[in-house]
Amino acid sequence: MLLDCYIMTDDGEELKVESGDMKTNSKTCAIIVSHTHHCIYVFKGAKISIVQKFAVARRASAMRLQQGYRIKHIEQEEGIDEEFLPILDFLGGLQADATETPKEAPVKIEPKKEDNTTKTPTKITTKPKTATKSTSKAKSEETSDLPPKLAKVIKTMMGLDPPEISSCDYVIIENKLYLLVGEDKSDLRKGKFSLEEIVTLPEGVFPAENYYPRILISNQKVLGIELWVRR
Repeated sequence: MLLDCYIMTDDGEELKVESGDMKTNSKTCAIIVSHTHHCIYVFKGAKISIVQKFAVARRASAMRLQQGYRIKHIEQEEGIDEEFLPILDFLGGLQADATETPKEAPVKIEPKKEDNTTKTPTKITTKPKTATKSTSKAKSEETSDLPPKLAKVIKTMMGLDPPEISSCDYVIIENKLYLLVGEDKSDLRKGKFSLEEIVTLPEGVFPAENYYPRILISNQKVLGIELWVRR
């Protein structure tokens, strides 16, 4: 069985591992690319963090564009899809967490109904400011190719003083969640960031641990919510 395996760390970083070293348990967040089945399996253990869920969804979407394979999400809490069982057995099965005492009874694996759809991620890039332009003119040109609502939010974000010793990782605009990427997420006034829409969202309720919000309001309407974390 020809597999490429990638582990998503607690910080949302991707690490490639050999299939023989792959361990699957309730704390595992991983992407398993099966060149045999032409499928990208996204395995999400029951105890992974929201950071891992967002990161793995974003990375799997990028791999789909590169490989042309379909994506199938495997949620431990919802039961393991029958299609994934042979791959799970090949990887050594579902194991007990390293910090837990293994139980004598085998882990019960329930089949899961197939669920299918993926979308192409949207990337929204801001252009760095130049020293020769006024602030208002620079912001206008940086957001000229964006939809009006997005442009208004980005202009607002770039016009505010940043919180101290913090970085902005996410922003919620209307009913969409965007990931901030770029050179400088601690001072958005510099414009050295871009927004990537997270189109494959995990279902459920997720406490935004370690994050604090900054709400953007204009004309009695909420434009967006920034999620900042202290570094």
